[in-house]
Amino acid sequence: MPVSQQRQRRRVLRRRHGITALLVVLVLGAAACTSDDGDEEASADGDNSTTAGSVATTTVAEDTTTTTSMPEEVELTASFRGVTADTITVGYSSIDFDRLNSEFGLDLAFQNFGPQADAIVGWYNDNGGVLGRRIELVHERYLPVGSTTAEEVCIKLTEDATVFAVLAGFAGPGAADVNECVAEQHDTVLVATAPRADQAERARGLWVSSDMSLDRRNAAVAQLMADAGVLGDLGAMMVIGSNGDEQPLVDGMAEALTDVGVDVPITDVVTTTGDRIATAADVSVWIERAQAEGVSTVVLLGEGEFRNQEFFEQAPEFTYIMGNGDAITDWQSIPPEGLQAGTRVLTNNNGPDVDLLDDPRIGECIAAVEQAQGVEVIPTSQLPEGDPNYFSGTVGVCRTVALFVQIAEAAGPDLTNESWVAALDEVPDLSVPGYDFVSLSSTKVDARDQLVLVEFDLETLSFDPISDPVDVG
Repeated sequence: MPVSQQRQRRRVLRRRHGITALLVVLVLGAAACTSDDGDEEASADGDNSTTAGSVATTTVAEDTTTTTSMPEEVELTASFRGVTADTITVGYSSIDFDRLNSEFGLDLAFQNFGPQADAIVGWYNDNGGVLGRRIELVHERYLPVGSTTAEEVCIKLTEDATVFAVLAGFAGPGAADVNECVAEQHDTVLVATAPRADQAERARGLWVSSDMSLDRRNAAVAQLMADAGVLGDLGAMMVIGSNGDEQPLVDGMAEALTDVGVDVPITDVVTTTGDRIATAADVSVWIERAQAEGVSTVVLLGEGEFRNQEFFEQAPEFTYIMGNGDAITDWQSIPPEGLQAGTRVLTNNNGPDVDLLDDPRIGECIAAVEQAQGVEVIPTSQLPEGDPNYFSGTVGVCRTVALFVQIAEAAGPDLTNESWVAALDEVPDLSVPGYDFVSLSSTKVDARDQLVLVEFDLETLSFDPISDPVDVG
């Protein structure tokens, strides 16, 4: 599609793109997963939910043929809330895409993730579950706008269903903070988007993630650019966050850039979120200051669509660095408003999504979903316009469930909050599907250590790698 037609389509979809931008990091980071409508929802809320039962005991024999059962005879008991001798009850909180599309007039291609979670968990259960215990999912859905529905889901899963853990958690403006309801207020294991450093400290090992925290990512990006040899072309930099809560991230990025020899004369955050006119005025002031200070590169942190568009339109001569490339993968289908041909944009991500197909662990998850749902799971970058997107959800669920299973197995047959936290330092041969470099401990609860430096090509709508995958752990 010619760039002129792409820009016309952007004007039609501007409102939709704004909402989508808030969701992409959630969707691709496996923080949001949801059950399907109709019969699928009935299955999630019925057959896959557990009910309270008597304390039971079972024995796992040494000669089992499953891949994840205990290697010797071990007695399993009802060791903790949500754990019986036979099952582990796990909540799955996820975006209600049907309701989101309906209430906000959207047509997002992301498919509800509940059936994908059921398919992947079913594969694990068919191969021994967690040391012989089956994982039983309890599905609840929320809207990623505001905290109301997310808080309701937190209560339903932690108090009503009394799950051992919650997978996927919450994301979106107002909803993201509800993750603390799970890990802090209800002392329940949470595998979701990466917590901030202060949240991780308060959660005391109960909140873990397959992804990388933003504060650690910012420091890594600075070193990644230095190692790739691109800093010499970028000159002095200005760092701008998308809202006041990101001031610590802005300060951390500025410090990391300074440590690798970059001059950072200007740092600031948007304080007029949602006010297009006021944001445009702020951007104009920043551009004038940047020009006066000799800045040639602008680092944009967070999800500020108005801020980004104003910078792109008012100052196309700058080079732009987007702090989190995983949050802008939708640029591959709807290029950002205001970005002009010739403007250089660098960011970081996990590399081309088609490369994930080379990982057999991703392949097993895709096969499970395709078989269970009768669909074709196509990488987002290759997905025809208008087709449903099963890939993002499948990869996210695959990573989240894999991390949960590995830690739960390392915790041993006596599964409790305490054994879970102790296991963070004991997971043997930790692996996360789609990542070559990962690590985990009781003091590092965000597993991902892999980043790739990429440059966005507006003509081809692609993120072209500048570096190989790098271990930034």
